[in-house]
Amino acid sequence: MINKRTILPGGWAGFRGALQGLPMDQLGKDIEVIVKEGTVNFRISSKILFNSAQADLSLDGLRVLQQLVPVLNSSRHDIVVVGHTDLLPIRSTCFPSNWELSRVRAGSVRYLEANGVARQRMRAVSLADTRPLLENSSPEGWAGNRWVELILETLQVKKQSKA
Repeated sequence: MINKRTILPGGWAGFRGALQGLPMDQLGKDIEVIVKEGTVNFRISSKILFNSAQADLSLDGLRVLQQLVPVLNSSRHDIVVVGHTDLLPIRSTCFPSNWELSRVRAGSVRYLEANGVARQRMRAVSLADTRPLLENSSPEGWAGNRWVELILETLQVKKQSKA
């Protein structure tokens, strides 16, 4: 994955001052950054973070998250950690469905807490296969729909989500 930066229309409005001073240059090539109105999203492919059908962070995944820690710690914004899966059904003792797999994957990013990110700022969300990025009709599409996203929220977005 290329470390691309995408700014959607109105994206800087909610984060105009918040991005200043964040050490974005420390992010490696495996983190995609998407700036939307009121959020900055850090998208990481699950193939980097996890082995197939697993929720334990890989060594490469730990390295990628380590690059993200200074950026997250330089911000005061809340962080939503979202787990996504493809639509291929999973049935195992550990994960009876994609809901459980994406929930545990989002929760495994608690590694950030062990590295100084305040747990009061974080919450984990499981979306399973409900928000695909790509068509779920090929191995490439399935792979592209397995990711974890860390979302920095402005106070404005946080208030709207509670309403």
